[in-house]
Amino acid sequence: MSLNGLEKITDKIMAQAQERADKILADAAAQCEQISATYAGRAEAIKESLSADAERVGMDHVSRAKATATNAKRNLLLQTKSDLIDEVFDGALDGTKKLANETYIDLLAGLLAAAMLEQLETEQENLTLYGEDEAEAPEAYEVLMNQRDREKLGKSVIEAAQKKMNGKAPAEKLARLCLSDKAVGIDGGLILRFGAVESNCSLSLLFAQLRQELEGEVSRALFDPRTQA
Repeated sequence: MSLNGLEKITDKIMAQAQERADKILADAAAQCEQISATYAGRAEAIKESLSADAERVGMDHVSRAKATATNAKRNLLLQTKSDLIDEVFDGALDGTKKLANETYIDLLAGLLAAAMLEQLETEQENLTLYGEDEAEAPEAYEVLMNQRDREKLGKSVIEAAQKKMNGKAPAEKLARLCLSDKAVGIDGGLILRFGAVESNCSLSLLFAQLRQELEGEVSRALFDPRTQA
């Protein structure tokens, strides 16, 4: 994704993934060793308790104990990997919410500008294809944010977005971009509303999309083939 600031988020996700990999997998390996030792001890106890006549039956128990240990280790590693990937993306989302105001404003302004330009492009296409006139365009392009961001950063985000779009969009359209009087229940980011339509640029949706794009790459960065179960 080429929006301003998203490259840094992507890089941060990958850096966090690499940083956490060694520690988490080392812990998992230690737990696997403990599982192996536990089941090995059980197997040995079974063998020692067997009489010669019951050895065949006992060895079946030993085999099942080994299989249980193998499955336990595999499940542990799979769960550890899943938890680690969750941790990487959750950490990146949390870190984005805590960005310095200037950086956060720039990120939101980039998201808003991209959404606005996309909407204006759609309007122009509709005008060309269907002859829709100016009266059918939205009277206002409302920016909705959560209560905290709206009060603290809302106006700055809109001003920064307008600067980013200067020369790329008609001035009369940019003048219709305004901060909504209402707050919305999102974790961060914003929603651009035009008429009955909304463009969701909330952080939760953004990171869900980033996860779809990056999860495979993050997984490859975290888990060397030698560590695969």
